[in-house]
Amino acid sequence: MMAPVIQRSMVWLFAFASLFLSSVAWAGPDPLVRLKGFSEFPSVNIQDLLKGEILSEPGALMDFKNGISAQTCYAVFVPAQQAARKLQLWNPSLHQDLKIFKFHPVNEPSAPMDFRDMSLKSNQRPIRWLLDKTRATTPTQSDLNLSKEEAEQLAACVKNHPDPQAVSACWAQLLQQRALAFEQQGFAGVAPYETGGETMSPVTQLRTMLREQPAVATEFAPMLRESGVLGQEGKLDPFHYWGMYEADHRAVLNLGAVYLLPVGNRYQLMDAQYYVSGVYYSFVTLYEVWPIQLGNQAASLIWRGDFFAAPVLQFTSGFERLAYGAVMVQELKKAIRAFQDDVKTKP
Repeated sequence: MMAPVIQRSMVWLFAFASLFLSSVAWAGPDPLVRLKGFSEFPSVNIQDLLKGEILSEPGALMDFKNGISAQTCYAVFVPAQQAARKLQLWNPSLHQDLKIFKFHPVNEPSAPMDFRDMSLKSNQRPIRWLLDKTRATTPTQSDLNLSKEEAEQLAACVKNHPDPQAVSACWAQLLQQRALAFEQQGFAGVAPYETGGETMSPVTQLRTMLREQPAVATEFAPMLRESGVLGQEGKLDPFHYWGMYEADHRAVLNLGAVYLLPVGNRYQLMDAQYYVSGVYYSFVTLYEVWPIQLGNQAASLIWRGDFFAAPVLQFTSGFERLAYGAVMVQELKKAIRAFQDDVKTKP
């Protein structure tokens, strides 16, 4: 007696699936054709992405010894313009599993109040590491990413006021100065890291990684040009932020800017961390967002490319480098899941 019921249910299920698949439409040129031209994905099953799958691929190995990259592709059920805006303003600190201690917008021009929540007073081991390394900084030696002037400034400030709250104020002042320089001069205003016996430019590292992926750089030429990262002074006004989070069991302070640019029927974004206090040198994330129409419901297809530069990578090769890439992909998927959950709960 149950067989006819099951059979009818299966027929209904296949009919619904066929309707679901046939109702997916693009609001413009097919982005899957474009994706095939610049991404690491030879094919993309949009139906699987709409069901929640996250497509991922470690990026091709770079000649740049400090660099590594990864690509992901996923979908969210909000219109493309809304998805792009949410990506630009997203606050990841609401998700504890992402290990983000602080995340705050920065005004333009930045002011001391933007950094009022800076605090290194904590019993958490990663934050204690940052506090200890800050106290150990001298005008000529530091394990943190500082210019010579910043090392001198931070060492003098901490020498006079070594308690955690005063050290926090020292960092707040330093970050505000960097933020002001970036707001006034863009990527040309980013000072190099000079302590530790060598000079390292985070912007140079960022540009080198992007140029190693010519197909991606060509696809994102409008964004890279308008933001000023590749080319002349940028014309876009980004969303500015500062944060503190755990990386490799250590607390890291960062400054970033998220740019948004409409390009035809799609949107391009770039999240550039132009300053980090340690562990790595720079991090840039590119997004391309396309509109999807699923019946009467608007959705978005999102491609994401992450480019990461760290000193430890220059000592890795072969299997170890692949292992770093696999870990990077898993962390990216965790962040994407968190973003998708936020879109569902706050569409």
